Amino acid sequence: MDDVVIIGAGPAGSTAARLLAQQGFHVQVLEQSAFPRVKPCGGAITSRAVDLLPQGFFQQVRSAPTQWTFRGRTGARTITTKTPYCYTVERRSFDSWLAEKAQDAGARFAFEEKVTSIHEEDGYYTVTTAQGHKFQAPWLIGADGAKGVSARFLGIPRPHHGAAIEAEVPVTSEQFATWQHRVEIDVTRYPWGYAWVIPKDGILNIGVGSFKASKLPPLKSLMGQYLHQIVPNPPKDVPMLAHPLPYRTRYTPLATTHALLIGDAAGLMDSFSAEGIYSALASAHIAANTVSQALRHNIPDTLPYAHAIREQFWTQLRPAVKMSHLFYPLAGFWADWFVGHTQLLEEYLRVTQGQSTYDALLRQTEATLLHQLHLRPLSR
Repeated sequence: MDDVVIIGAGPAGSTAARLLAQQGFHVQVLEQSAFPRVKPCGGAITSRAVDLLPQGFFQQVRSAPTQWTFRGRTGARTITTKTPYCYTVERRSFDSWLAEKAQDAGARFAFEEKVTSIHEEDGYYTVTTAQGHKFQAPWLIGADGAKGVSARFLGIPRPHHGAAIEAEVPVTSEQFATWQHRVEIDVTRYPWGYAWVIPKDGILNIGVGSFKASKLPPLKSLMGQYLHQIVPNPPKDVPMLAHPLPYRTRYTPLATTHALLIGDAAGLMDSFSAEGIYSALASAHIAANTVSQALRHNIPDTLPYAHAIREQFWTQLRPAVKMSHLFYPLAGFWADWFVGHTQLLEEYLRVTQGQSTYDALLRQTEATLLHQLHLRPLSR
């Protein structure tokens, strides 16, 4: 019997496994795919996430853009930062590296094990896979992504789901040279979403996404139009991969008895920027701390996790929800406003680097707008 069974070997699951195994606990990770695996994702890791990763991360970096272009209806603004705005990775390699780090720490991984049932009895969880194998432990961590089964079996309400579609497009050296230091975001093309270009070592990750994709025409059609705009005469038959954008608009306890959800399985994606890797890593750290304390003191209680998520994490996500509801309904107006007020873009970049907060960005946006309109700020 193990101390912890973790379902899912993405960044959240592998990080939690590594942290717990490093403390001497017996950890079993179940992953339905074979690794390395294709994982649709922009692969941009913001600066604030770097400290949550193990040593050796920079060997995984494919590019380190220092320019960020924000495009509105009537123009664009490019901000240059002293340090990289983000670091890009190839998810197939990055996820395998995180799993290897967890295995090096002592965690055991079972790949191609699709979970079909989770049963709790007498303080223990029994997890059964399609292969007929059973795994048992007093603690369970669900890290199986937006489409995983953990949330359903544990009875935790699922988050909202947006959608994105993207392609990894090989380009000529001349084409890549115009993008290699720059990420571009266009927030005016699609309601409640944006299009992006992220450089990766001779390849451009190009995509479109929306938090309310069901209200749009088929994303594949929109993606095709955007792809041809960014790369005239792109290679034929470039694979386009879709993935969900799981997010919550209100706090929900993400644990029950002695099981909990992390990362995309918990719906902890930033609902303004759609950043998910930071949320996966941060929630994995909180989960590992909760489970390790419970195991050491023999206290089967997830209240510390629920409290930590609410106080340490939801305090960051709640203002992101406010920002999205302020920004996206009038994205065209706000995009033009941000393009004309560089200090707001710089403040947003500080948020992504962990140097500021959405609350500060909201206050500065309000103050800038009211000053322009010669009005006083609303009392709080």
